[in-house]
Amino acid sequence: MKTKHPARTLIIVFVTAIILLTALSRLAKVDYAGLEASIDAPALSAVADGRWEGRAFILPVSVRVSVAVEGGRIQSIDLLKHFNGQGKPGEAVIGRVLAAQSVDVDAVAGATHSSLAILKAIADALEQGATR
Repeated sequence: MKTKHPARTLIIVFVTAIILLTALSRLAKVDYAGLEASIDAPALSAVADGRWEGRAFILPVSVRVSVAVEGGRIQSIDLLKHFNGQGKPGEAVIGRVLAAQSVDVDAVAGATHSSLAILKAIADALEQGATR
């Protein structure tokens, strides 16, 4: 079947593509400072001993972690899921958290998005174990 107006069809496709790309570029702009400020975990002394699972989703990064806490210290952090695109280097932030015993660490340069998602998931896990 031939279209009667191929030029009109091309224009409609072109305009639709521009609208979609503009919308996606606006979604891609992330306020990293605001994201960092929103990552807040309870004091480790308030987290019960055990293994706690946390999740975070910061478009398009999805993270699930398991955090083991014992005696007010983070013993281990297991990365159960990290849908990251090119953010695999962000996984190095886990070592920083273990060394500092805090989520208040710098993101990995070049993998800020993934780093912040991992930190948010760790904070979520600690919140799950916080005694109220």
